[in-house]
Amino acid sequence: MNTVVLVIIAAAVVGIAAFLIPLLIELRQTVISLRKTAEDRLNPALDELQAVLRNVNGITGNVNEVTEDVKRLSKSVGQIGDTVSGINTLVGSVGSSATVRVISLRAGIRAALEYLIAHLIRKGDRHEG
Repeated sequence: MNTVVLVIIAAAVVGIAAFLIPLLIELRQTVISLRKTAEDRLNPALDELQAVLRNVNGITGNVNEVTEDVKRLSKSVGQIGDTVSGINTLVGSVGSSATVRVISLRAGIRAALEYLIAHLIRKGDRHEG
């Protein structure tokens, strides 16, 4: 009886092996085919992705350069504004200073003329009398 059981077990193992070997071979070919298809489709996509990344890096570099240029321009405009403000203050102070000088000069000339006229009139009064 042990022999019969061993023969049945041996036949079952051979049957399972006969079924599994072609299945494993087919599974192996399917995996190889799947890998090849994935590589064929992914490699061009990866190449395009690398090209896109290079373009994005280039654009980012250009944006950084433009940003630096805008920063420099903004700083220059700020400095120009400061200069114009300083000139405006200077012109205002010079203008008011010049106005004060002109008014002072006018008052001085008037006072000098009044003094001269008053003295000339007094001199004329002394010579007649």
